[in-house]
Amino acid sequence: MRPSLSILPLAYVSTLALMAACTPTTEGARVVVAEEPAPVVAEAAVAVYEEAAPVVVADEGSARGSYAGAVRKGVMTAGDIDDSLNLADFTRYVKRASGQTGLPQLGLGAPVLVRLTGPDGSPAPGARYTLRRPGAAEPFHTGYAGPGGRIADFSQVLGAGSLGSVEIRVFGDDGQEIARDVVKTGKTATIALPEHASWQPDFLDLMLIVDTTGSMGDEIAFLQRELIGITRAAARKAPGVSIRYGLVAYRDHGDDYVVKNYGFTSDGGQMAGWLRNLTADGGGDYPEAAAAALRAGVGLNWRAGKGERLMLHVADAPPHDGDAANYLRAAKAAAAEGVQIFTLGASGVAEESEYLMRQASVATGGRYLFLTDDSGVGNAHAEPTIPCYQVTKLSRLLTRVLMTELSGQRQEASGADIIREVGSYSGGICRN
Repeated sequence: MRPSLSILPLAYVSTLALMAACTPTTEGARVVVAEEPAPVVAEAAVAVYEEAAPVVVADEGSARGSYAGAVRKGVMTAGDIDDSLNLADFTRYVKRASGQTGLPQLGLGAPVLVRLTGPDGSPAPGARYTLRRPGAAEPFHTGYAGPGGRIADFSQVLGAGSLGSVEIRVFGDDGQEIARDVVKTGKTATIALPEHASWQPDFLDLMLIVDTTGSMGDEIAFLQRELIGITRAAARKAPGVSIRYGLVAYRDHGDDYVVKNYGFTSDGGQMAGWLRNLTADGGGDYPEAAAAALRAGVGLNWRAGKGERLMLHVADAPPHDGDAANYLRAAKAAAAEGVQIFTLGASGVAEESEYLMRQASVATGGRYLFLTDDSGVGNAHAEPTIPCYQVTKLSRLLTRVLMTELSGQRQEASGADIIREVGSYSGGICRN
């Protein structure tokens, strides 16, 4: 399944002061602030803010810790796991974590696993395909093969129920069917196409879902400094791609706002302004309004067609227990829309957060990313429950992730980039 940043590096000023939620200064600009935000359907940005130095501080009374000092550019460290490449281990993890946390499972069911190749056996990323129940007249899903020509879909997540086999049809650039097969779920099938396919996306829609409660200061500072530069560097792999940026910020009930939905904009400077005005405050207890924020992001006007639709959810806390099922439902809605969810576990992330975020990512073809203590920046970072990973700078990891999606070829860290390695890692697959 193939779902589908432009801010110049920003100077960060670590002025310590408490700020209220961002206040729009342009008459007629629109900010949706609500527990159930209405989708924003206009591409134009919804608010323009005054230029101001970012203020990233925690409420002194917050139970979630505090942030002190600026984040230096390129310092934060992270690792990741692509659970779609390690499904057997992921299945065991979900079963164990479900019992330990008492939180619901998404219910993935048996996956549709296909590798598309060209006539010479080379990967065929970007080829459009449909999935059908065998004999059905209409497909239940349309997508584009991911990096390496891989397809990893879940019919149960996509609303087709648990299926033992699925019919897949593949189409050429002219829209004509070029291959058809019936594959068994749970087993990887290889389909050779009569023509080559390459991934040249027409657009990139990149949406940030950001927890802005009190302990998230270092993560927000990183986004303010580096996000757009990372996106632009990765986008050089796909010249001419049309880029839009989106932002949804959230806190919790009783804070200055629950969800603040900025919508999409094609103006990198405007996205930079939104990010500069994010502050970390509030969130006196551990869970936050993550489910409402994810629903708001999924409900925006994502572009259809041959492009990248990527959502990055940055958080260090799960939704409230009663909202865990709603968080997973939002992930299912994202999968149906072809939106990939990449989750980033920040400082203080615990078992409940990792459990829900990893499910959201694997269901939509994304990855779970997590910060590590190697940089010495911010609060302590929990060790993830995964068998193998490599630690690099977060900026380098995000660049590789975006380059992978935009180029159709998996990008791995070079030896010089690797700070630390856990387990036996090989091309995203854990061999131990």
